[in-house]
Amino acid sequence: MTLNAHKPLLYAIDAHHHYWWHGKRHHQWPAGVGNRLNQSFTPNDLIPDMEAAKVNGCVLMQSLNDYDETIEFLQIAAQHSHVLGVVGWLPLDNQAQTLKHLENLPNRELLIGVRHLINFEPDPKWLLRPEVIDSIYVIEDRRLVFDVVPVNEVQFDSVLTVANRFPNLSIVLDHLARPPIDKHDPVSWHKKIQMAAQLPNVSIKLSVGLDILMDWEWSIQDIQEFADKTIHLFGVDRVMAASNWPVCNLATNYFDLWSGIRTLIKDHPLTDQTKILSENSKKIFSLNKSPIVHPI
Repeated sequence: MTLNAHKPLLYAIDAHHHYWWHGKRHHQWPAGVGNRLNQSFTPNDLIPDMEAAKVNGCVLMQSLNDYDETIEFLQIAAQHSHVLGVVGWLPLDNQAQTLKHLENLPNRELLIGVRHLINFEPDPKWLLRPEVIDSIYVIEDRRLVFDVVPVNEVQFDSVLTVANRFPNLSIVLDHLARPPIDKHDPVSWHKKIQMAAQLPNVSIKLSVGLDILMDWEWSIQDIQEFADKTIHLFGVDRVMAASNWPVCNLATNYFDLWSGIRTLIKDHPLTDQTKILSENSKKIFSLNKSPIVHPI
């Protein structure tokens, strides 16, 4: 796939990607992934792909419930102009520790949001625990985005409860809220995002998660209807394009993924495409660093 050399290309901000150095920290992958992600994925690997795909900045997303990783990611953001901000991890089940870490974080100004991988919690209602709610008050007060990827109905309902309880908290749902690419129970998915879209403080990423990527080959045809429904329900102001690199490598490469995302939204007016590709990420994540401008 090649980019159209005769048509000006809208630049993009990647609202969700990861880095890790194999062996430095332990990641747990489902059996279906095998060893395909057991290697290092670093800025040196991603930057050339970003330039080729005309992606001019990115949001670095926590991949572990690990405070040390957050410190490392903030340092990476301070050293690399392409990283516009970090969604890190904080111990939300302990408000005192959450406050302490926020006060002591180096490069704190580059922390734009917080995510806890709730899928690793045995309690599906973990988000609604009183001690977690106490920390969410802190996240709201500090004007940080709360990024979340619910993996079952109870977790999704918990996210909606939090969104209702904290109307001033900006909440971002990852990976199109896990659409049924295999056509299993599309009604349930549609009902979930319909409820989420009714909440004005909830936004969503136009990306695909690990559960789909590990057994699927990237296909615009497969994902088009879910992208269309999501944009229709949330509107063009609350959808952000994202790669989920390097996890996306399980199904495609970075260049083809971004070509695919641009194809998914090509029938929208250019102003709306610009919102989905970059402006919404800047607004929702309050990105202050300027994206790199690559020559077209």
